[in-house]
Amino acid sequence: MRAAVQASGQLEGIEGPLFLADNESEWLPYFISRYDPAAHPLMAKVIVTRRGQKPREVVISWDEYAEDLELNDPAWAEKRKQKPMSIFGAEVERHGYKVVFADVVAAAFPPEPFRVPDEVPAAGWDLPARDWFAEVKAADAQKLNALYDEAREAGALAKVDGLQAAIMDRMLTLGDPRSAPKPTAPRPQGQPRRRRSKPKS
Repeated sequence: MRAAVQASGQLEGIEGPLFLADNESEWLPYFISRYDPAAHPLMAKVIVTRRGQKPREVVISWDEYAEDLELNDPAWAEKRKQKPMSIFGAEVERHGYKVVFADVVAAAFPPEPFRVPDEVPAAGWDLPARDWFAEVKAADAQKLNALYDEAREAGALAKVDGLQAAIMDRMLTLGDPRSAPKPTAPRPQGQPRRRRSKPKS
């Protein structure tokens, strides 16, 4: 989603993510709990500026955002607590783009058209289960965003154990430059390989 917004040429800047640890704290670019090491931020926000518009502040709540996305996977909830800055920060950035660049996001990730199957199974037949994890593993950044929205609308985030965690892990991996394969220089054609000489005894 970030790539689509940047490619539009309309993003002037983004500030954040910033985190609010508790009601007595200030907004900070990092999260540290003063009382409970296992605590999580109350809220996160970004300030997104689109060309020709005033900066817009977008705030999400930790609990309400989880409810909106039906994040009821215990394993994912625990991982979210372990990495609040990277995961919650990615969530608020994503939400900020959806709010400020709704038209760009909609054009970049259009819903897939409904296709009537060639053969309709008879009553009582079970349709094959969709392999969400295989699709997540094979998806690039653009496809992954569309897959995320599709899984949410289908209720798969709540029904398929571990799917939410798999999607966010893939998002973090694709957003990490260290995950990109390193280019290897091709060996010039026509040149024989050099053999290492054995050390003299």
